[in-house]
Amino acid sequence: MTSIIGEIEHDAVVEILNIAVGQAAASLSRLVEDEVTLSVPFVEFLSSRQSAARLDAATGGGLSVAVRQEFSSSFSGDILLIFPERKSLELVRSILSDTVPLDQLTELEQEALIEVGNIILNACLGSLANQLGLSIESSLPTYVCGRGASILDSKNVDSELVMFLQVDFSVAAKGVEGYLAFVMDIVSARSFATAVSAYVARVVTG
Repeated sequence: MTSIIGEIEHDAVVEILNIAVGQAAASLSRLVEDEVTLSVPFVEFLSSRQSAARLDAATGGGLSVAVRQEFSSSFSGDILLIFPERKSLELVRSILSDTVPLDQLTELEQEALIEVGNIILNACLGSLANQLGLSIESSLPTYVCGRGASILDSKNVDSELVMFLQVDFSVAAKGVEGYLAFVMDIVSARSFATAVSAYVARVVTG
């Protein structure tokens, strides 16, 4: 699965997404009236099973929460912003300046997480669209909760590729680690690779 994209194309994807999360950080900073920094330390291309295992390892087998959007272009699939449940509570509480104990997400906290997800996911899709020269449509964001496999909600674990990214958050000097995942079937993944290759060719030829 990982051979679907070359090293140069992989570096291009990392660059595009770091630009995207930088734009998202600026938007979030205005939202919370505090400095927000985001970075993408790594990008991996994994099978659905590998991605589910990675999420379960990150949470110790516990629950994760995610904001999900469907997207469609020359490639299509789902994009998710994912946090271990407790980390999501810490992030939302830092945004809401809330002192409520970390027992469960209230409706208000879910709405805040969806708003954060909406900003970050749309920034990523918008950056991909601009850089790759594509039109990308997306659905309204939804909130989901579960463990690795159910969060990813893969339709066919044997024919899907997950572009799996770690995202480091710092809000009000609190570090919160989350993940971005693009879930695509193999046909869409190949179309995505083709679009990135065309982008790289344009950049190289100037």
